[in-house]
Amino acid sequence: MNADDLIALLRPHFADAEIQAVNQGNKFEVLIVDDSFDGKRLVQRQQAVYAIVNPHIQSGAMHALTIHALTPAEYQARQS
Repeated sequence: MNADDLIALLRPHFADAEIQAVNQGNKFEVLIVDDSFDGKRLVQRQQAVYAIVNPHIQSGAMHALTIHALTPAEYQARQS
């Protein structure tokens, strides 16, 4: 699995999101900017992503995943 594979895996679940991913070996970092995160706590956002990628973690295709799950407003605030 590589960063493009991770984006392709997440895309059907976050169709309108901005998704960026990078990896070094089997350690990944992903940024998802999506309206669906509005009103959700950080742990709920992470659970939504882990539910999708967990089979790949269990198989060893992914060793670690750092998740940045933001609303568009949060993302804009970080850019300022």
